[in-house]
Formats: sequence, C-alpha cells, structure tokens
Amino acid sequence: MLKINKIVKPVTTLIALAAILSLPIKAEAGQAPYTSLTYDKDGYLVNTMDGYLPEHLWDKFGEETLSKPSDLFLAGDRLYIADTGNKRIVCSDLNGNYLGEITEELKSPTGVYVSQEGLVYVADPGAGKIISYDADWHMTGSYERPESPLFGDGAKYAPSKLVVNNAGTMYALSEGNAGGIMTISDNGDFYGYFGANDTSISLGNKLKRLIFTDEQLRSMQKNVPASAANLDIDATGLIYTVTQGLGKNGLKKYNMAGNNMFGKAYADLLVSDVAVGDIDNIFTLSKQGSIMEYTKEGELLFYFGGKDDGNNRMGLFINAVAIDVDASGHIYVLDSDRGDITVFSETEYATTVHEALSKYQDGLYLESRQPWENVLSHNSLFDFAYRGIAKALYKVEDYKGSMEAARLGGTGITYSNAFWQVRNTWLRHNIVRIFEIIIAFLIVSKILKRFGDRLPLIRDIRRSLGRIRDIRTVRELRFLGYVLKNPADAFYGIKREKKVSLSTASLLYLIIFIIYLVNRYYCGFIFKTVADGEYDLLGDFIKVPGVMLLFVICINMICSIRDGEATLRQTYISFAYCFMPYVFLKPVAFVLSHVLTYNEEFLITFLNFIMTAGTLILIVVMIREIQCFSYKETFINILLALFTMLVIVAAGVIIFGLFKQVVDFVISICKEGYYRGI
Repeated sequence: MLKINKIVKPVTTLIALAAILSLPIKAEAGQAPYTSLTYDKDGYLVNTMDGYLPEHLWDKFGEETLSKPSDLFLAGDRLYIADTGNKRIVCSDLNGNYLGEITEELKSPTGVYVSQEGLVYVADPGAGKIISYDADWHMTGSYERPESPLFGDGAKYAPSKLVVNNAGTMYALSEGNAGGIMTISDNGDFYGYFGANDTSISLGNKLKRLIFTDEQLRSMQKNVPASAANLDIDATGLIYTVTQGLGKNGLKKYNMAGNNMFGKAYADLLVSDVAVGDIDNIFTLSKQGSIMEYTKEGELLFYFGGKDDGNNRMGLFINAVAIDVDASGHIYVLDSDRGDITVFSETEYATTVHEALSKYQDGLYLESRQPWENVLSHNSLFDFAYRGIAKALYKVEDYKGSMEAARLGGTGITYSNAFWQVRNTWLRHNIVRIFEIIIAFLIVSKILKRFGDRLPLIRDIRRSLGRIRDIRTVRELRFLGYVLKNPADAFYGIKREKKVSLSTASLLYLIIFIIYLVNRYYCGFIFKTVADGEYDLLGDFIKVPGVMLLFVICINMICSIRDGEATLRQTYISFAYCFMPYVFLKPVAFVLSHVLTYNEEFLITFLNFIMTAGTLILIVVMIREIQCFSYKETFINILLALFTMLVIVAAGVIIFGLFKQVVDFVISICKEGYYRGI
C-alpha cells in the first residue's frame, strides 16, 4: 500500500500541475502579456503605457460551451454570440451568465446584430438568408436572395456579417461577393451595393493586357476586388469596414453616399473585425489577436494584444474573430479556436486619454488641455497628446503655444494653421514699417546710383568689391550667371577656353552639398522631410556627392566608348555647372519655407519643378555640347549611363553582402576559438 501511495502521489501531483498550467494565466494588475504600442510623430511604432489589461476570460456560459463561434454583439447589459458550430445564438449577461439561446431556422450563423429595440438580426450563410427575431426571440422575418436585377444574376448570396440602422435598413456582407455592402430594406427590397474595394493591377498584368489576344485574356484569372471581412455602424449611421490584405487602406469609414472618409488608416493585414466606441473611437482586431484603437479621424491611439505562444496567457489569442466594446470602455474579444471571450478593462492612463479626446471632440478645447497634460505627465513621449494640446491651444487662439505643441507632436497642419494666424498678426502690426523700409531702400539706391561716385566711402566699397570679383575663384563661380544666359556657349567655354578650374568645380560641388544639407535639416518645419534632431550625413553623402560622382564616371565612360570628345576632367567640371538652377533657386525655397504655410505650398513646389527641369535640360545640353553628339545620341548615352549606374550599384550591394558574410564568418570562428581556448 505504501509503495502504491509513493507512485500515485507524484502522478496525481503532476496531473494537477499540468491541469493548472493548461489554464489561461491571468495577468497581474499593472501587467500585461504584451507590449502596447502607438505611432510617434514620425510614423514609427513605439512603446507606450498600457491602455488596456485583460481582466476576465469566459470559456463557459453556465454549463454551455461554444463551438467555433464567429461573432459577438453587445446590446446594453447583454452579450449575443454567434455560436456557429452549435447552430445557435447564445445570450449572456456581462458577467458571463447564460441567459438563453436562439436556434429557430439557424444552420451556421456567422453574424449577429441587435437593434436598440432589442430586435435580433442574424446572418446565416449556411441557410443562405438573414433572419430577424423580436425582443422575445421569436422569428419575425427571413430575407433570402434578392430578386432585384440590381443584385446581379451571378452574384453569390451568403450573408455573413450585418448591421442595421435606426430605420431598419440592413447592411450586409456576403461570402464570395465582391460587389460591396448589400443594402436591404426592412421589407426585403434590395437597394444596391456600395463601398466596394478598388481593384489593383500589377505591372505584369498591365503588359499582358496590351499584348495578349482576346482568347488569352479570357483565360486569365479575373481581377476582382478584395471583399470586406467585417463591418460596424455608429450612432449617426456611418458604416465602417475592414478588409484583409490592404494595409493602409484596410480600415474605411463610409458616409451614406458611399464615400470613404478616411485617407490612409492602417489596419493589420489579417484584420477580422471592427467596432465603434461611445466617443467614436474605433477598434480593429486581427486574426492573430492584435487590437488597434483609433480616434474617429483614424489616428492610432493604442496597439496591443497578440498571438498566443502556446502558454495560454490571457490577453493573447489563437484565432481572434470578433470584437466589441461596452459603455464602460471594456473590450470583448472572441477567440474562435478556443471558444472563449476575453474581457479587457481600461487603465487609468487610457481613461485620461479618452477624457481628453472626448472633451476636445465635444468642443471643450480649453477643458481638454488639462487631461492632455495629465497624459504627458504619465508618458511624455505620447505624441498624440501634444497634437491634442496643439489643437486645443489653436481653438483658444494661443497660436504661438499651438505652434510649439504642434512641432512636438509632429502635426504640420495644425502648425501651418497657427503660423498663418501668427504671420497675419505680425503683418498687421508691421505692414506700414515694411513699406517704409522698401521706399527707403529704393530712395537710397537711386541716390547711390546717381551720387555714389562722389562719396569716398562708396568709392572704396566699390573698389573692394571689384577686387573681390577679380579673384579667380569668385570669377569662375560668377560664371554660373553666364550658364543662365547662354548654356551652349558656356559649356563650350568650359571645354575649349578653360573658363573654370578643377578646384572651383570641386568647391561648387561642396556648395551644392551644403545647400542640400541646410535645406534638408533646417528648412521650415512644415516642409521638412526628416524629424527634428535626426541626421544621416553618411546616407546624404552617398545620395548626393556619391551619386553625382558615379554619374560623371558612367556618362564619361559611355561617351568615350561611343566616340565622345570630352575628357573626364571636362565632364566633371561641366556637370557641376548644370546645377546652376539649384544653386540660385534652392536658397530662395529655403527662405520661403520659413515664411509660407500649406496654403502657399505651390510656390515651393513650382520652384522645385523649375530647379529639376532646368537641371535636367542643362545636363542634356552639356553632354551634347562637350561630347559633340546629336540630341538623339545624347539621350541614348544618358539612358546607357543610368543603366550602368544601376548595374554598378547592384554589384556593389552583392559584393558588400558577401563581404559582410565573410566578416561575420571570420568573427564567429575567432569567437569560437577564444571560448574554446585555442
């Protein structure tokens, strides 16, 4: 007996331990089995404080369990679950207590929606219809395939998800139907589709369509748009959809005209559901359990959750299929494979964020400032809070404060709007002084032009300037002005008359690079393409002087092979002077970037166009003149040079990769020898 106990006791202990380990692990207060993320002002995902923590997990409702559930819906204090595998709709309270079920006429329900009056609507693709029930769960209607010609003869009708507006109009998705969202009245009339996704055609297919015969085109796979995976509706009747595989176009918000109100609202590639909260905050869910919360404008607030790694940790999922949120901010997530629901609760941090957001959206701009500052006191790196403060300060006409907060939050639009107001105020106070300065300048210019030679000081200044102009380097740099007047003659002078030295051309390359760096890192905030304090001088050196030098080498090599007449030295010097438009106009654009707003952005865009077009034209003229080619030969040589550059860059990348692998291999051998004591 003693021997049996010695055997049984360890076995039972191991069984009990295995049973405990197989249970979902509840996260401790203040902890989460995932890292919460958000976007910073530069568009990168960064860590942030947890906005939600897993609180409960329900894998049973009374004695009832779920089998391959597909959807859930919160209606007041009730939770409705589409229990697909068991062919029913399960209803529970918000504590997970079983209240009853709906089974009448159901075969494989995958979508459920409950109206404010308690009417239940179920999408059942297995039955091929939408079924409605009254508040007592008695069947009241069955909506089968529409007979309207608007539906389409070959269109598939297998309703999978649906929502219903206050007028009783149903908006449903159908499996295998890429037409968009079906609109069906409470009487069963089909109104049509809206919200279909756009199709995308690859470059290869575009080429095939140009050269294939009609028979070959018919045999090609049809290019159909991706179907939405799920949808939701808010209190105002706006429809939200999520579509897998579209990335930044994966989340859309449609008005009643069927127009998408979002630009680029990133969603996970495997997004499976969408839900709208009480302050119009939007939640999306991916099949791998990632949860994203956005503002009503589509800006990301929190990104959390994730894939379960086999340790059954609460808050992580295997196959997350549905999400909804209640009035208290609790999030409910349904996992189809595990047949359970995880409930997340807001942290104090998220509550403060939502308080600030709600006040701002309600027009209480001044009142929203303090909650935003409370958010920053917890997390000074939460850039969205700075954006909220910037908008709040703008609304109360603290424009300078708004500009400062907008810069910290990286929001160019708010900065531009605030700067517009600051600039207008400055102009109103200084417009008379500006005109006085202009008039005084014109008068002094006229006086100096007429009487300057009679003044000793002016004569000395002019003689000094003349001596400076006679310095060889200055004279050769001033030759840029002659390139503007007569490009062909200027390049002839560089080649035949040696108007420019090698050292001056090298100095000009340096000036071009300095102008590039100054504009890139110190131009006006709203026109910057890099974040404040971010520098990449090595990358800049490769992109500007490196590419320019590579082009000079390649174009000279190609032209030499094709009987060109210029030397490498002449090509090097002449190419520098092709950037005359850049040298003259980029400083102007730099100055304008500090005084213009987005409303006048077209001026800088126009200058950039003139710079680019002018430089390209000068390059063509330069190669033609110094190499003595026709325009046709010039263009051919340029294309060959660009192709050569591409080949050299590709070869360089391959060689660098191989060299890095060899270095890593040698380092690993050295480390192994060191640890083995060899």
